[in-house]
Amino acid sequence: MQQKLSSGMTVTTYSPAHGFDPLTADVTDLVKAGFPARPSDPRHLARFNQVLGAVKGKFNYVTPTLRENPEVFHGPRKPTVSPSTVSPSTVSPSTVSPRSGEAGTQTSTNWSGGVAFAPSGETFRWVEGDWVIPNVDAPTENRWYYCASWIGIDGDGSGDVCQIGVECEAYRSGTSVTTNIYPWFEWFPFPETAITNFPVRPGDMITALLCTSGAGATSASAYFTNRTTGASTSLTFTAPSGTSLTGNSAEWVVEAPTVGGSQSLMADYGEVFFSVCEAVAGDTSGHTTAVSGGSGDNINMNDGSGHEVSAGILLTPTVIQCEYVGTLP
Repeated sequence: MQQKLSSGMTVTTYSPAHGFDPLTADVTDLVKAGFPARPSDPRHLARFNQVLGAVKGKFNYVTPTLRENPEVFHGPRKPTVSPSTVSPSTVSPSTVSPRSGEAGTQTSTNWSGGVAFAPSGETFRWVEGDWVIPNVDAPTENRWYYCASWIGIDGDGSGDVCQIGVECEAYRSGTSVTTNIYPWFEWFPFPETAITNFPVRPGDMITALLCTSGAGATSASAYFTNRTTGASTSLTFTAPSGTSLTGNSAEWVVEAPTVGGSQSLMADYGEVFFSVCEAVAGDTSGHTTAVSGGSGDNINMNDGSGHEVSAGILLTPTVIQCEYVGTLP
């Protein structure tokens, strides 16, 4: 089913037939259900079977329902400047330097994690990752704090970013902490769109896959599987008018988004480990290259005053750790 959001984005959602099993479905039924075709590459096929095999017996497809959040933006990496000087409307390729800081390390006021870059002559087509949803806390009382964990393409050296992830928000009043947790997708400069009926909670392991056709793409497909509960969902969404995929970078990030026009405060999320950090790039001849997330740069987030808030650590070629190092509650 297609629906057009008030932002102008077109979203296609899917409703597979009762009894649909992605492990045994043929390619026609997979595509009708919004799933990627079964990979021909033996290593990627093993990954496909591993993820879906892990939820065999509890697989539950959720046709996504959506909510537009026009005040929330997960935009490109912001270089280390005062957060008050940067808003969603002012972030552009000219304000996002692709490799600031030391060689191999980038700094940012909104991103932490890792970024990989496409080989010369190739652009990224898809990116994947697994992570466990953190249990977030608010470092101080009576203020909302935010933590978005996501995978994406573009945004480091380009003015757009295509991304899917999970938002965690926390508000502390005395000893009581209120939290909101939900999955979302975005193609900046469009704002965030939440998936309201896909069950997620702290401790759940999420597998996410984001697919495009590479440079110049104006649509993307998103896939979420909750490995803990067995819930899965999929959708396709379009880029803003005049925007297309650059495909130069792929990311695994814990971010403090822009909310209501201002840089939000980072929630105390403890740590997040992204595993199976891999992106695939290709060229016009059909050649493809698998790129590990740990082959690029790590990104450290600070508050614009030199105080580090969230650190990105490249543990192995395919495991990226994000660690909260800011003020404790």
